[in-house]
Amino acid sequence: MCENHPSGRRLQPADISIGTAHREQARHIQQFLNHTPHTRGVRADTANRLQGREFAVTIVLHPLSGRRDASAFHLEAGRLCMLASRHRHACIVVARAGIADLLDSHPSNDPVHLGVPAKFPDGWEAHQHVLDHLSRHRVRTA
Repeated sequence: MCENHPSGRRLQPADISIGTAHREQARHIQQFLNHTPHTRGVRADTANRLQGREFAVTIVLHPLSGRRDASAFHLEAGRLCMLASRHRHACIVVARAGIADLLDSHPSNDPVHLGVPAKFPDGWEAHQHVLDHLSRHRVRTA
């Protein structure tokens, strides 16, 4: 239930989005969704293209899931924030094991200036916070 539907209603495909880091991922998922009758209308797209949109439920493919490296693109805090903030009622994060190890082994090339606050959120730190939160609220792992 929500203020838009106080008496409740069934979740519709258009109420659901699947967020990815890459266009190719989104394209493959969207093709699958379009060929399955019950999922036509579910929107699969990148974090950038979902910006400004809102859905009842979002399914997020974690940007670092299945990666061997943690590039600046995948560590970017805004991308992670965008993916995790498009929902009104539920956000389901799908990820593979190994993200914590990837973050632990990622070397930081940015210079550290003591006493100077960071101008932008640090992507590595943002991913660590999200991963910590998810690990405390994990429902199911594969």
